[in-house]
Amino acid sequence: MGQTLVACSRLTSWVPSAFAAEALAVIHGLRFALDLDFQSVILEGGPRSVIQKIVDNGKDLSEISALTWEAKELAKSFGFCRFHFVDRSGNKAAHAMTRDGLRRDEDRFWVKEVPDLATVTVDDDYRSVDP
Repeated sequence: MGQTLVACSRLTSWVPSAFAAEALAVIHGLRFALDLDFQSVILEGGPRSVIQKIVDNGKDLSEISALTWEAKELAKSFGFCRFHFVDRSGNKAAHAMTRDGLRRDEDRFWVKEVPDLATVTVDDDYRSVDP
């Protein structure tokens, strides 16, 4: 519906690759939703290969297999959980939050009061998907 309910920015160190960082972002998002007692979650993000590894029931032998396993286990905690790939052009809010998070030296969490930079970019993202 184009609404941002919550947002977070987490600092993480010693992540071996951008691929692993994307998988870790999924885990952080799922944990945040669980902490807030969400029962239904649609997690949107990319890259496509990370999302595919999480939704695939086959054996994952990639460098992020432990992370995809954890994401799958966390997803079981929800009544409804779906993962949806959104490419960079349709997910400007996540990239704006990433840039903002890199400038700060702390984890940040917003509930109801989502930062303006996320709200503006979510509105743009929503219009580009559903004009």
